[in-house]
Amino acid sequence: MEETNEWRLICAPGGWVRATDQDMKVYMRLRETGSGPAPRLNVHTVVMESETPISTAVWRQVPFEDIERFANDPRGILNDQPGGWNPPRTALLTPTDVEPVAIEDLERHFGTAEELAQHDAASNPVPHPNGLFLTDWKPADPGERPERLARPVGRITDDFLADLARSYQWLVAKGYTSPSTMLGEEM
Repeated sequence: MEETNEWRLICAPGGWVRATDQDMKVYMRLRETGSGPAPRLNVHTVVMESETPISTAVWRQVPFEDIERFANDPRGILNDQPGGWNPPRTALLTPTDVEPVAIEDLERHFGTAEELAQHDAASNPVPHPNGLFLTDWKPADPGERPERLARPVGRITDDFLADLARSYQWLVAKGYTSPSTMLGEEM
């Protein structure tokens, strides 16, 4: 049986969308871009909460394109009627006097406007005291390669699994993109 992700959406004034599936909640703010009688709505702010660690694989599950496509369809859910009507789009386009999440509040959480401007300036050679420039960061040397694994005879033991984990971690630290395949080919 094929597993499907059902995303449930709620649209709110100010361009906010709450999208949930079984494991994730994603709050996104869509803003108008372009001009004309029907400006296009695009995602500009995203906050995610997930039961599992958030990774690129998790981000790829979020249906950003479908949400934008729906938000920009003037016919929306009543597209079988002449002229159509999209109540969620209407909600998104309704202004709000309350900002549920303001980027300015998040910015203040990380420092003053002056500190952040100095840290973010391309000409600044010194990061914030609690910051770094990722281009300067290098992962720790993983050391010597663990002994090559031998195919287990009989039952798989805890020692074999520990050796397998060490080898896998070493390969990942060295930048191999398919450590599982490489380990399988070696045994």
